[in-house]
Amino acid sequence: MGPNQAPLFPIRILRISLWFTVFFYLFFLIFNTSFTIMGVDVGDFLKQYLGAFFGVYLSTTFKVFSVSLFLHLNLFSLVYLAYHFFGKKEVSWYVLSFWVLFIECLALCHSLVSFPQIYGEFFFFRYPSFASFLYFLTDHTRPGYFSFVLGSLLLGFLSILLRQIYLHKNKESFFALIHVSVLGLIHTSGHYMIGIFYFAILFWQGKEYQRIHIKSYGLILIFLFLIYLVPSVWNQIEALTHSAEKGKPPIFILSADSLRYDKIGSKIDGKTITPNIDLFTKDSYVFHDHHTTIPRTFPSWADLLTGQYSMSHKVRDMFPSLEEKQRIGSASFPTIQQMLKGLGYDSYAVGSFAADIFPRANFGFDEVLAPNFNARIMTVQRTAESQLFLLPFLTGSWFSGGMYLEEMDGLSTWGDGARILDRFRSIIKRKGNSPYSVTYFSSVIHFPYTPAYPHYKSFTNPNYYGKYKYLKFVDPTNSSVPDVIETKQIRGLFDSAVSAFDSEFGEIISELKSRGIYDEAIIILTADHGEALYEDVHGQGHGEHLRGEAVTHVPLLIKLPKSTNETKPNHEFFGITSSVDIYPTLIDFFGITTKSKFPGQSLLPILGKTNWEEERTVYAETGIWFSDKGDHFFQKQRIPYPNILSLHQVVPEEDYQIMITDPIYRETIAFSKHRSVQNSNYKLIYIPTRQGVVFELYDRKKDPLNQRNLYPNHPAAAKMKDMLYKTVIQWEDATLAGEYLIPSSLSEMNETK
Repeated sequence: MGPNQAPLFPIRILRISLWFTVFFYLFFLIFNTSFTIMGVDVGDFLKQYLGAFFGVYLSTTFKVFSVSLFLHLNLFSLVYLAYHFFGKKEVSWYVLSFWVLFIECLALCHSLVSFPQIYGEFFFFRYPSFASFLYFLTDHTRPGYFSFVLGSLLLGFLSILLRQIYLHKNKESFFALIHVSVLGLIHTSGHYMIGIFYFAILFWQGKEYQRIHIKSYGLILIFLFLIYLVPSVWNQIEALTHSAEKGKPPIFILSADSLRYDKIGSKIDGKTITPNIDLFTKDSYVFHDHHTTIPRTFPSWADLLTGQYSMSHKVRDMFPSLEEKQRIGSASFPTIQQMLKGLGYDSYAVGSFAADIFPRANFGFDEVLAPNFNARIMTVQRTAESQLFLLPFLTGSWFSGGMYLEEMDGLSTWGDGARILDRFRSIIKRKGNSPYSVTYFSSVIHFPYTPAYPHYKSFTNPNYYGKYKYLKFVDPTNSSVPDVIETKQIRGLFDSAVSAFDSEFGEIISELKSRGIYDEAIIILTADHGEALYEDVHGQGHGEHLRGEAVTHVPLLIKLPKSTNETKPNHEFFGITSSVDIYPTLIDFFGITTKSKFPGQSLLPILGKTNWEEERTVYAETGIWFSDKGDHFFQKQRIPYPNILSLHQVVPEEDYQIMITDPIYRETIAFSKHRSVQNSNYKLIYIPTRQGVVFELYDRKKDPLNQRNLYPNHPAAAKMKDMLYKTVIQWEDATLAGEYLIPSSLSEMNETK
């Protein structure tokens, strides 16, 4: 073939791809966009945000459109190449469009079966008449069916390409191979803007590829092959630069959002839902009565990683102000990662959507492989979610994709643990046995309970067909209780999510064992909080109240290095412990000295024992209340303040983060919190109301659902009330007004410095 032949990719491929992209982008934007998230109206917030930051909305829209355009250029060019190699150089636009649409429909079906929760809003809140199609797919097909067809198409295309190279060995065939390699590289890396730039050069160059010497194509192919190998080779090289140091074992804090204690070892029809964690209990110390300090993710992690109560460091909800966040990692509140840094440790955080707290404060991590959270990211997510044909590519249903929009990592309906496991493995490959810590935080158990295929089928009713078949969001404004069948389905979703996390945990332990890291590692398994699942009148969710065992009682399992762990008579501890105990335990293990005082205690002295020698009490408080509507029992016990959509502000100078900045609201939130102290036998709850302070005292062993209030006549009432006041006054510097606790404000604390 001579240099005068027509361009391999005529300009009409660009035109067809562009029109195809514009048509379907606008189609889905018009017919698949709403101002609700799983039935909860967020219209006022979005209108306010879009009005104030319309430029940001335009830029994020351009971002999503650009990804769609690159993917369509990718597909149209590949389909056209296949016809070109068969000698059909004049293929009509509708034939090309048919094949691209066919491929996208296959990818969509694969994604629907793999992650039906991502499409829950479309099928259950916008177009419920289409739900039967989703039921059919998940009941009668598997992702592998569609992977097989897609793989066959790709294999067929590659066979045609290799045949072309074998028969002709000309510049055109080698150029086509380079084109496919470049597209694969861009697709797996997600650099779509580079891809668009590549296509611009491709269409502009016309037939210039004929001027390149055929030997140069060989060099280019070798170069591309080496680029494919770079990540793996780089990890191997970095691993060779690290070595183990005596007395500095790798540390792994493994956690799942909303993992309840009672789910560990729980059996359904004789089958345990946590087989991997059950095996791990044999190698670890198990703390059976462990509690979180606050059942909300951000403040709970702040407490665990600083060893201090939220009432001390002031991060008390999910939307702290800048002044409050800056206290985390400060000289007054150093994190455990910062303390370990002094010993030569590198620290990493890995997690899915609820791990968006880690980039939002200075927790001391050297690298955070987790999503962020702000209004700009929410806008990208909402725009991308409307594009049904785009979602499969954004979530990796199309051959190792899923890297195009990092904002999609924060999608709450995407409970696939495979992507964060890959990030965890990459750290292990790089670091080996050297001094480092990894905090791994899975969100699959957090509502809306979204385990990927096949886990969402594990413990749910296959004959249930309703809006809770695949997921269940919390709507704080809805006080109605699901019927018996729906409640069973929701609990089945939760159990399936627990089972999915257990599989993630098993993968982690297997990886550590295969690399010879497990025996000498410190491994801590815990959770940030639990979850209420319609026990008694407790509703669904966490952080709204402190009744029952479900929301604060979480697992704690600690495995110490084999070489430093003396044989102890008992590995099960039944005394009460708190999440603020983990910090002093680690600094005790490493012999780190500090002048700071901690509300928690090191657990090392009690290893091998079964209980405390003296009675111990632990503290907890509620989170911010998300809604001022509803008829739940706990909403009747509240000092009311506006719902979360009215309280927060979008702060552009802080990368459009969502914060509650008004000091009056912040002080109201702190003043209104329910608080509790509990020991092994009793729990006292402090509830401020407009009519006065209400106290509730419950027998934890005889009345775990907290249905019979023993206050004020029980002998333990006065002692526990005194303990609660002493705890809050000591760690918050609070004052008393009658029976009300008046929290210290951040402004007062700053004025005294």
